[in-house]
Formats: sequence, structure tokens, C-alpha cells
Amino acid sequence: RAESEGPGRGSTFAVRLPRLAQEPAEAARPRESPQVSSLRILVVEDHEELREGLCELLEELGHTVVAARDGKDGIAAAIKARPDVALVDIGLPVLDGYAFARRIREKLGRRPLLIALTGYGLEEDRRRALEAGFDDYLAKPATAGAIQRVLAKVS
Repeated sequence: RAESEGPGRGSTFAVRLPRLAQEPAEAARPRESPQVSSLRILVVEDHEELREGLCELLEELGHTVVAARDGKDGIAAAIKARPDVALVDIGLPVLDGYAFARRIREKLGRRPLLIALTGYGLEEDRRRALEAGFDDYLAKPATAGAIQRVLAKVS
């Protein structure tokens, strides 16, 4: 429903959504996702709530998780932790995801598996990420199932 008292007077919007049949956390977890053995995973994400939520999900799936909030801290964490996988946002402060991927490849070679997890969803963005050194690309919001399928490539 939308209401306004006229030009320059502002607007009020009301949205009614049906109640979910099950809790959102349960609905987001796919029933037929591949089983993945425990991995060491680095999450590099500047948005605090996304970073914390992703870390929580990965830990619930049985992985060991290290997190960083920007590309520079992510490089240091990767060198120290030697993760199997790094899930990296592209639009990071200090050092963006493309530069992160190039530096990790220079310093650590082909390990870890680098996964771009980003809001940039165009085919050109995907191509740029793969050229920078990422192994795979997930556009946000990525489902738990999509993340598990990419992680299954490590096993």
C-alpha cells in the first residue's frame, strides 16, 4: 500500500508478506548439497554483517574459518593461516579483490582455491575476476547450496 498527502508531503509505504512455513535459516539450507570435508577457509568481506553471517554458516558446516575486513588484512591472514579456500569480495577497501587475487597467486601459487563472492554480477565482472586469478565466481546473494557446491571442488 502506498499513501501520500500530495507533492512535497512525503510518502508512506506498507508491505505485507506472508509468514514463512519454516524458519529462514532452515529454508536457506539445501537438503541435497554435497558433503564437504572440513576445510580451512578465509573470508575477506568488508561488510560486517555479511562477514559474520558467512563465517557462522561455514562454521556450522564444520569448517575452520578466519576472517578479514579488507584486502590488505586478507593477504596477511592468508599467508599466516594457509587456507584451503578464500571467499573474497571484489569491492574491498584498501586493496580490492582483483589485487588480492593477483598478490595471493604471486605469494602462494595455486593454493588456496580463490572464490570471488561479490555483488558485481555482469559477465565482464566474472571474466575480470577469473583473469585476476580467481578459480570461481559467485554473485551475491549466494545460497548455502551454491557455496557448498564450490567448496566441494576442493575435496
